[in-house]
Amino acid sequence: MTESIEQFEKIKTSVEQLRDEIKLKAHLGKAEAKEELAEHEPMVDEAGKTAANAGSALALVGEKLKAGYERMRKLF
Repeated sequence: MTESIEQFEKIKTSVEQLRDEIKLKAHLGKAEAKEELAEHEPMVDEAGKTAANAGSALALVGEKLKAGYERMRKLF
């Protein structure tokens, strides 16, 4: 379980960095990125709140979030 939490924390940090980068870019421009950001933002917050209890399931959510933010990054 500890390994799952550590894995999630790494993914969470990566996702948060991607989120912050996308927020800045979205603030400066593209409406499409703003819409996708709004869709993903609640998931990041929820994942952070439930990290201690979710184990490997959160790692999967984190990977999906990361993939979504990486798709948004390509918009720029």
